[in-house]
Amino acid sequence: MDVFQHTVESLTQEISRIVAERQELRAAGASADELEANRRRLAAAQAQLSLLLIERHLPQTEAA
Repeated sequence: MDVFQHTVESLTQEISRIVAERQELRAAGASADELEANRRRLAAAQAQLSLLLIERHLPQTEAA
Protein backbone atom coordinates (compact mmCIF):
# COMPACT_ATOMS: atom_id res chain seq x y z
CA MET A 1 0.00 0.00 0.00
CA ASP A 2 1.14 3.55 -0.62
CA VAL A 3 2.97 5.55 2.02
CA PHE A 4 0.69 8.61 1.85
CA GLN A 5 -2.20 9.06 4.25
CA HIS A 6 -5.27 7.49 2.66
CA THR A 7 -8.76 8.89 2.82
CA VAL A 8 -11.97 6.88 2.72
CA GLU A 9 -12.34 7.90 -0.90
CA SER A 10 -8.79 7.02 -1.95
CA LEU A 11 -8.98 3.65 -0.21
CA THR A 12 -12.28 2.88 -1.92
CA GLN A 13 -10.58 3.53 -5.26
CA GLU A 14 -7.58 1.41 -4.21
CA ILE A 15 -9.87 -1.48 -3.23
CA SER A 16 -11.60 -1.29 -6.60
CA ARG A 17 -8.20 -1.41 -8.31
CA ILE A 18 -7.09 -4.43 -6.25
CA VAL A 19 -10.37 -6.25 -7.01
CA ALA A 20 -9.97 -5.59 -10.75
CA GLU A 21 -6.39 -6.86 -10.52
CA ARG A 22 -7.65 -10.01 -8.78
CA GLN A 23 -10.15 -10.65 -11.56
CA GLU A 24 -7.37 -10.24 -14.13
CA LEU A 25 -5.11 -12.60 -12.18
CA ARG A 26 -7.83 -15.26 -12.04
CA ALA A 27 -8.59 -14.89 -15.76
CA ALA A 28 -4.89 -15.26 -16.56
CA GLY A 29 -4.56 -18.40 -14.43
CA ALA A 30 -2.33 -16.81 -11.80
CA SER A 31 -0.56 -18.95 -9.25
CA ALA A 32 -1.86 -19.48 -5.74
CA ASP A 33 1.00 -17.32 -4.43
CA GLU A 34 0.02 -14.40 -6.69
CA LEU A 35 -3.62 -14.67 -5.66
CA GLU A 36 -2.65 -14.87 -1.99
CA ALA A 37 -0.51 -11.72 -2.25
CA ASN A 38 -3.44 -9.94 -3.89
CA ARG A 39 -5.84 -11.24 -1.21
CA ARG A 40 -3.57 -9.93 1.53
CA ARG A 41 -3.38 -6.47 -0.08
CA LEU A 42 -7.16 -6.46 -0.42
CA ALA A 43 -7.71 -7.52 3.20
CA ALA A 44 -5.26 -4.87 4.46
CA ALA A 45 -6.96 -2.14 2.43
CA GLN A 46 -10.40 -3.23 3.67
CA ALA A 47 -9.18 -3.25 7.27
CA GLN A 48 -7.71 0.22 6.89
CA LEU A 49 -10.95 1.44 5.30
CA SER A 50 -12.92 0.07 8.25
CA LEU A 51 -10.73 1.99 10.67
CA LEU A 52 -11.09 5.21 8.69
CA LEU A 53 -14.87 4.83 8.57
CA ILE A 54 -15.02 4.23 12.32
CA GLU A 55 -12.84 7.28 12.89
CA ARG A 56 -15.02 9.36 10.59
CA HIS A 57 -18.32 8.38 12.18
CA LEU A 58 -17.38 7.85 15.82
CA PRO A 59 -18.52 10.78 17.94
CA GLN A 60 -15.56 12.91 18.95
CA THR A 61 -15.04 13.43 22.68
CA GLU A 62 -13.80 16.77 23.86
CA ALA A 63 -10.68 17.01 26.01
CA ALA A 64 -11.26 18.44 29.47
